[in-house]
Amino acid sequence: MTSDLMPQSPSTSSVERPARSAGSLLLPIAGGALVAGSLLYAAGLATSPPQASMAPADYIESLARDEGQTALSALLLHYGNLALGLGWLAAPALVRGRRGRIGTVVGALMAALGLVTVAGNVLFDFWTGAIGRELDAATALSLFESVSGSAGVAVVGTVTLLGLLGPLVALVGLARAGVTGWWLLAPAVAALALSMALTFSPLLYAGFALIGAVPAAVVGLRLIQRNHAEAAAA
Repeated sequence: MTSDLMPQSPSTSSVERPARSAGSLLLPIAGGALVAGSLLYAAGLATSPPQASMAPADYIESLARDEGQTALSALLLHYGNLALGLGWLAAPALVRGRRGRIGTVVGALMAALGLVTVAGNVLFDFWTGAIGRELDAATALSLFESVSGSAGVAVVGTVTLLGLLGPLVALVGLARAGVTGWWLLAPAVAALALSMALTFSPLLYAGFALIGAVPAAVVGLRLIQRNHAEAAAA
């Protein structure tokens, strides 16, 4: 008679693999968010209403001209920045050792805070377009400048700069950790420099955004690959 206390052989017992954590399942979602967010952001710039100059009056007029186009561009930019900000939070998961960890974490937090702030700030376009349509040009300009000059808006504008600097810091951390190559800094810096040097044009800036999207897309694909590797090893 076989005792219940005797160990069962591997052939008669089933070996259960440990369940993967919910956190690991978020890696492909974050990776997809970085890729999708980059494309949404570029599409938002491409569909931006053209403006005669960077003057506030021309900016208001451009947003008021076509309500539908303004809404489309604003929504694409809003969700593009939101997806990018949340996606960057997963970048530190790619770092296994201590080297580059702090830079990646700090950069990811900066990027998330800055890009999510930009996502909220973009919704300001709906208000700007509305006052351009409902008010005379002088009144709309006066109201716009009054709101834009407030201390709160200045704080928001400063925080949005983290959305530009954060990804660069995170890329340096990932490169130091050996996760990505240093070459990824080139398209990121080039896109930033070109957008600062040249006057805004929807299609031109959309092209800059696609150049700058290369690093985010690479990091996103690495997150997806890491998820596949962990799934295969589980």
